Amino acid sequence: MEVFLLKSSACLAIFMAFYKLLLETQPMHGFKRLYLAAALLLSFTIPSITFVEYVEAAPLTVETPKLQAHLFPATQTATSFDVAHILWALYILGVLVFSIRFLKNLGRILINIQNNPKLRMQTFINVLLQDATTPHTFFNYIFLNKQKFEAQEIPEEVLLHEATHAKQKHSLDILFVEVLQIILWFNPLIYIIKNWIKLNHEFLADRAVLNQGTPTPTYQNILLAFASSTNLKDNQSSLANAINYSSIKKRFTVMKKTSSRKSVVLRSVAVVPLITMLLFGFSEQITLPKETSAVQAYQSEAKKQEVKRYNALAKKYNAIPKETRNIALEDLKTLELIYGKMSKKQRNEAQPFPECQNSQTHNNGACAEEIAEYNALAKKYNKMLTKGKNIRILKTDVDRMAYLYAEMTTKQRASAQPFPELPEPPSPPAPPEETFIMPVNKTEVAAFEKRIEEIIENQEIYDEVSMIEHLNLHTGNITPNLVPHIFIQAPPNPPEPPSPLEHVRTLADKNAVFFLDEKEISYTKAIQLLEENKSINIDLRYGTDGRPKVKLSLNPIEINP
Repeated sequence: MEVFLLKSSACLAIFMAFYKLLLETQPMHGFKRLYLAAALLLSFTIPSITFVEYVEAAPLTVETPKLQAHLFPATQTATSFDVAHILWALYILGVLVFSIRFLKNLGRILINIQNNPKLRMQTFINVLLQDATTPHTFFNYIFLNKQKFEAQEIPEEVLLHEATHAKQKHSLDILFVEVLQIILWFNPLIYIIKNWIKLNHEFLADRAVLNQGTPTPTYQNILLAFASSTNLKDNQSSLANAINYSSIKKRFTVMKKTSSRKSVVLRSVAVVPLITMLLFGFSEQITLPKETSAVQAYQSEAKKQEVKRYNALAKKYNAIPKETRNIALEDLKTLELIYGKMSKKQRNEAQPFPECQNSQTHNNGACAEEIAEYNALAKKYNKMLTKGKNIRILKTDVDRMAYLYAEMTTKQRASAQPFPELPEPPSPPAPPEETFIMPVNKTEVAAFEKRIEEIIENQEIYDEVSMIEHLNLHTGNITPNLVPHIFIQAPPNPPEPPSPLEHVRTLADKNAVFFLDEKEISYTKAIQLLEENKSINIDLRYGTDGRPKVKLSLNPIEINP
């Protein structure tokens, strides 16, 4: 808690320094209003953000003093115990005092609204007070002195100023910072930024009056006239927005201030790197080891028998009221082991986990006993892996560690022993191939063996498909030394003969002569006939000169010897 408060205060101080240096006097009051509210929120949000980086875990051989201090914190002395109680008592007392002050101021406003005449003006309500008071606003209520209002001694510019407070809901900002002040009454930065927020409200109201066409010197004279008037009883609440004369000089300076569009854009954009710097400087950053493949390998789905056993045990203990439920240690470990191995679907379909009285649920991390058990197992195997000799890994221990590690939250894992870099679990042996042996009589086996011997002796080519079929039937019964010799490669299939068209084209390369019904034709005409008529008759002869003579005919060709 102390570290968080220091970080949040440092963030707020940096935000305030940026505002003071670059934004306060600039006429960008709407942006400044948003900035101040965001500065308060981000100052308490950034330190609570946690960035997690996953790295490859290295085996831890020696437990660091920091880890020992975390797991076994030193016993607090009586002196520190008493100081803590005193500080808490002072804090609660301060909260009570500021809460009473807040309620008192709020009550004063409500009493003034209830006990004084009210006059509705458009969306606002003027509350006319008998006491002398400076004009002030709370939400839609504008509090004015009755005599001055009825005598029309309050300038229109002042009424417009207060109407702007009501229209822009400046009271929301005031209530927010007042509540924050109750909680952090001890932080002086809250008081400073509250005054800055109120002052920026005055800038916004002043700007609204000037935008209505009122000359700046005229408006400034009106404010000075109010400041130099007779002393007024300042009975407005701190929750209200009132004309603030203590900062009138700064208001006059800002009224005359002008800024280029480029300057406004640059100052607005500069907030982005500021937030980025604070985000990385004050947020929490932790490093966690990646879950090893061993964790993933052992966190498989539970078997049906295990789920059945889990359901039986869970149903047995769930039938007992939680107040009187006492789970045996062995049964509890069995339940947790199987529960950790279950998939999400299996858990949804299974019996709910039977929690003991005052036990921690499985959605909020591991309890102290489970973390201690995990640390003991992880430390044991990390040391064994460091030595690297005679390592004996028990699957029950790995299952237990995987379950406990899965139950931990991110922060619990960060402060616990790293999960051991276990070797991959051995793959299960392949199941033996099932061979179906068809029972045959001895006569068939003898005949088959004789045929195999003939094949081997004569080097016959045996049909491969038929051989495989015979092997499937008789391999388990024939003589073993014959089996390797019978795998004889079958000859390849003969190539398909060329088509008539392709054959004629090859003959053209041999200077063939083509005829159609005893009439000589060209090679091109022959090819055209073959392409148009697939059933044409062809007769090939070789002349005395060795040239091929190809006779084509649509009629049957008579072949003479």
